[in-house]
Amino acid sequence: MPAFAFRKSSHSDPERECVEVATNVPNAVAVRDSKDPDGRILRFTPAAWAGFRDALVGAQTSSRISRRYTTENSAPTSSNSSATAVP
Repeated sequence: MPAFAFRKSSHSDPERECVEVATNVPNAVAVRDSKDPDGRILRFTPAAWAGFRDALVGAQTSSRISRRYTTENSAPTSSNSSATAVP
Protein backbone atom coordinates (compact mmCIF):
# COMPACT_ATOMS: atom_id res chain seq x y z
CA MET A 1 0.00 0.00 0.00
CA PRO A 2 1.39 3.46 -0.85
CA ALA A 3 2.14 5.85 1.98
CA PHE A 4 -0.47 8.43 2.85
CA ALA A 5 0.40 11.98 1.78
CA PHE A 6 -1.18 14.11 4.51
CA ARG A 7 -2.17 17.75 4.09
CA LYS A 8 -3.68 20.44 6.27
CA SER A 9 -6.32 22.91 5.25
CA SER A 10 -5.01 26.19 3.88
CA HIS A 11 -7.26 27.81 6.51
CA SER A 12 -5.19 26.25 9.31
CA ASP A 13 -2.76 28.27 11.35
CA PRO A 14 0.66 26.56 11.17
CA GLU A 15 0.98 26.75 14.98
CA ARG A 16 -2.48 25.35 15.74
CA GLU A 17 -3.58 21.80 16.33
CA CYS A 18 -5.39 20.57 13.26
CA VAL A 19 -6.40 17.39 11.60
CA GLU A 20 -4.52 16.31 8.52
CA VAL A 21 -6.20 14.41 5.71
CA ALA A 22 -4.76 12.12 3.04
CA THR A 23 -6.74 11.19 -0.06
CA ASN A 24 -3.94 9.86 -2.27
CA VAL A 25 -4.55 6.15 -1.61
CA PRO A 26 -7.38 4.58 -3.65
CA ASN A 27 -10.51 3.68 -1.69
CA ALA A 28 -9.22 5.26 1.53
CA VAL A 29 -9.27 8.59 3.32
CA ALA A 30 -6.87 8.85 6.26
CA VAL A 31 -7.10 11.38 9.08
CA ARG A 32 -4.57 12.10 11.81
CA ASP A 33 -3.82 14.67 14.50
CA SER A 34 -1.20 17.18 13.37
CA LYS A 35 0.21 17.34 16.93
CA ASP A 36 1.00 13.61 16.78
CA PRO A 37 1.98 12.71 13.21
CA ASP A 38 3.35 9.35 14.34
CA GLY A 39 0.18 8.53 16.26
CA ARG A 40 -2.91 6.64 15.23
CA ILE A 41 -4.51 7.12 11.83
CA LEU A 42 -8.24 6.90 11.28
CA ARG A 43 -9.20 5.38 7.93
CA PHE A 44 -12.51 5.99 6.21
CA THR A 45 -14.03 4.89 2.95
CA PRO A 46 -14.44 7.85 0.59
CA ALA A 47 -18.25 7.60 1.00
CA ALA A 48 -18.03 7.61 4.81
CA TRP A 49 -15.64 10.58 4.73
CA ALA A 50 -17.95 12.51 2.38
CA GLY A 51 -20.89 11.86 4.71
CA PHE A 52 -18.89 12.98 7.75
CA ARG A 53 -17.65 16.12 5.97
CA ASP A 54 -21.15 16.98 4.73
CA ALA A 55 -22.54 16.57 8.25
CA LEU A 56 -19.89 18.96 9.62
CA VAL A 57 -20.61 21.54 6.94
CA GLY A 58 -24.33 21.26 7.68
CA ALA A 59 -23.72 21.65 11.43
CA GLN A 60 -21.53 24.72 10.87
CA THR A 61 -24.17 26.29 8.65
CA SER A 62 -26.89 25.60 11.22
CA SER A 63 -24.69 27.01 13.98
CA ARG A 64 -24.00 30.21 12.02
CA ILE A 65 -27.70 30.66 11.32
CA SER A 66 -28.56 30.02 14.96
CA ARG A 67 -25.91 32.49 16.20
CA ARG A 68 -27.09 35.12 13.74
CA TYR A 69 -30.69 34.91 14.89
CA THR A 70 -29.67 34.84 18.54
CA THR A 71 -27.32 37.81 18.10
CA GLU A 72 -29.82 39.85 16.13
CA ASN A 73 -32.67 38.74 18.41
CA SER A 74 -34.79 38.25 15.33
CA ALA A 75 -35.51 34.55 15.10
CA PRO A 76 -38.33 33.87 12.68
CA THR A 77 -41.49 32.62 14.34
CA SER A 78 -44.85 31.55 13.04
CA SER A 79 -47.88 33.73 13.69
CA ASN A 80 -49.18 31.36 16.37
CA SER A 81 -45.86 30.83 18.13
CA SER A 82 -44.75 32.50 21.32
CA ALA A 83 -41.08 31.58 20.83
CA THR A 84 -38.49 34.31 21.10
CA ALA A 85 -34.76 34.37 20.56
CA VAL A 86 -32.60 34.29 23.66
CA PRO A 87 -29.65 36.72 23.61
